[in-house]
Amino acid sequence: MELSKIVKDLENFGVTIIFCPLEDTKGQQLGALDDSFILINQNLSDIEKINVLLHEKTHLLNQDTQNSLSQNKTFSHHIEKEAEENRIIDFMNLINTQYPIDENFNYLDYMQHAFIPNKFENLVKKEATKHFKENKHKK
Repeated sequence: MELSKIVKDLENFGVTIIFCPLEDTKGQQLGALDDSFILINQNLSDIEKINVLLHEKTHLLNQDTQNSLSQNKTFSHHIEKEAEENRIIDFMNLINTQYPIDENFNYLDYMQHAFIPNKFENLVKKEATKHFKENKHKK
């Protein structure tokens, strides 16, 4: 999995990716009517950058910056949770293409290395089980 491929895929959506120093956040999606930007903290590892890009991609696809409710704290929590869930699923899909999930998959180690908070443990288990079953049928 290469950062450059993820960046190129997003650029094909018309998004400009800018790697820059950010002090208070790992990344941020900014958008106007015709322009979309994703700012990424340049000091992150490539794996962290990929995860942040996948998270911000959900905000972009859902047009969260265009939604006035995004300023509401309750709704903001909802859209952040959705972006995290999609980031986790997208990242697991990427991992599974390079390293198919099998009976040796340790989801707790995976969560730690993929920067996944514990509250998403059930989602990781569900996705891992889905990939495991799909991979088993491919053999």
